Amino acid sequence: FIARADEITFTPHLVTRSTICREFVSSALFRDLCFDLLGPSVRLYWDQAVYKKPGTTSPFPWHQDNGYAFVEPQQYLTCWVALTDTDANNGCPVVIPGLHRNGTLAHETTELGFVCLDDPPNAVTVPARAGDIVVFSSLTPHGTGGNRTTSDVRKAYIVQFAPDSAAVLTAHSDQRIT
Repeated sequence: FIARADEITFTPHLVTRSTICREFVSSALFRDLCFDLLGPSVRLYWDQAVYKKPGTTSPFPWHQDNGYAFVEPQQYLTCWVALTDTDANNGCPVVIPGLHRNGTLAHETTELGFVCLDDPPNAVTVPARAGDIVVFSSLTPHGTGGNRTTSDVRKAYIVQFAPDSAAVLTAHSDQRIT
C-alpha cells in the first residue's frame, strides 16, 4: 500500500532472484557488521530495492522499521545502501538519534505509510554517496524527503538482519511467524 508507481517503488526479496545480491548480503562486510552489532547468530530478515522517482514531492513518513511488522526481539539491523548519490534534494535518509531506546512507538496508518512522529525537532539528515551504507536500528525513527530533482531516480537497497531467533508477532499473540 505504500508504493506509488509514479513516485516510489519497492522491489522485495532480490536475494531470491540475484546471485549478486545473495553474495553481497552474505559478504564479510555484513557478516562482521552483524556479528559486532547483533552477535554470532544472525540471519537475513528482509531485503528490497527502493526507487524514488524525480519530481516526487511527498516525503516517506517518519516510521520505525519495526512498526511495519512487529518483530521480537524488537531491535534488528537496517542497512540502507545508497545505489546513487543521495542528499536532501533527492530523498536521503533522515534519522532521529536516541529514540530507538524507547522501543517500538505507536504508528498510525496514512496514505503514505505508517507514521510514528509528526515533525521531530532533532532530525539529522544523512547524505550518502553511491556505495555508502547508512546503518541504524529497526527502532530508529527515520524517513526520507521527496526527490525534487527533475531527472534522477534516487536508488537504494535496504538490507535487514535479525537475530536468528527473531519472529514476527501477528495480531494474535499466540501465533509467531519465523
